[in-house]
Amino acid sequence: SKSLGNSPDPLDLIAKYGADGLRYGIMSIAPTGLDIRFDETRVETGRNFCTKLWNVSRFRQMSGELGDNSSLDAILDRIEPDRLDSDDHAILTQLVRTQDRIARAYGEYQFNTIAQSLYSFIWNDLCDWYVEVSKTKIQDPLQKETCLAIQDLCLRQSLLMLHPFTPFITEELWYHLHFNPSWQGKPTREGSIQYTDQGDGATLRQALADKSINLDENARDEIQKIRETVTLVRALKAQFNLANNNQVTLQYETGLEGRQILESHEDKLLRIIGAKVLVPREGDDTTPATVTPLGTIHIDLGSAVDKEAETARLNKELAKLDKIISGAEARLSNEAFLSKAPDNVIEGARSQLAENKKDREETRKLLDALN
Repeated sequence: SKSLGNSPDPLDLIAKYGADGLRYGIMSIAPTGLDIRFDETRVETGRNFCTKLWNVSRFRQMSGELGDNSSLDAILDRIEPDRLDSDDHAILTQLVRTQDRIARAYGEYQFNTIAQSLYSFIWNDLCDWYVEVSKTKIQDPLQKETCLAIQDLCLRQSLLMLHPFTPFITEELWYHLHFNPSWQGKPTREGSIQYTDQGDGATLRQALADKSINLDENARDEIQKIRETVTLVRALKAQFNLANNNQVTLQYETGLEGRQILESHEDKLLRIIGAKVLVPREGDDTTPATVTPLGTIHIDLGSAVDKEAETARLNKELAKLDKIISGAEARLSNEAFLSKAPDNVIEGARSQLAENKKDREETRKLLDALN
């Protein structure tokens, strides 16, 4: 409230987070027809998002020479359709869908939906996945140019979609990534990003088809399963303090389809997860596992940890849990506590006891797996 003097000063926020960070943060919490409580952490998220966009653009510049980026057609001419793999089809399909989603959201004035969709595509799909898998592809002379052209296409369309929200950084990157036809000299008004139509997904899909680039819609679903599998197996590794251990053996139990996908992406999975081998599971011994969209993935702890040290650690954790559980059970069996404590406190104690018992059971299973 201005009358109470507790309104944030936009100039202070700009000095702290930048104008683009402020604009993006405000738009990301602006649902149609609703009053919202200002949250400065969203402005900080906007600043971080702009930093991510800048960094991925710098990575693109360092990955290879910028080709002809003067127009959409020029970029598409650099893509060899026969060189496209499932990751390429997946990111292009996601780009088309994102443009369609944003075009609809603009028509419905759903600006927070636009902000969230752009964040998801740029941060999760492009930076966290496609750029990561590109690090191997750009080492292959046969794949490099097509891979870099796809990165340029994704960045170009992302800048166009994001420009109304963050006009300063997008204009700057538009020039530095050579999307402005006048990049070799002084920037011109005609080459500015603000005079370029961002289009929609249908327009982009047709432009791709005109260059014989026919998207495989199934590739997106396949890569999504791969990404979810990577996330789950990484979490399983972290549970055993193996996040930085690249010598683990992974074993899988799955059907024919899951096996085909795992085998076709094996090298990429091993590199991104951080593992030595991925093999079909044999035997029925107890090992730590996680259920993924592609089947159950097990970690062979014997291949990755110091059994003696890990057993000692788990025994210590088990003793700690036993002590906590004994104390909680004694407390909950005390009539004086049950008669005087508020219902929410009692319920909280019971929930915590159940959680600790679950942790104890998991710890026992881990010990069994080691032995």
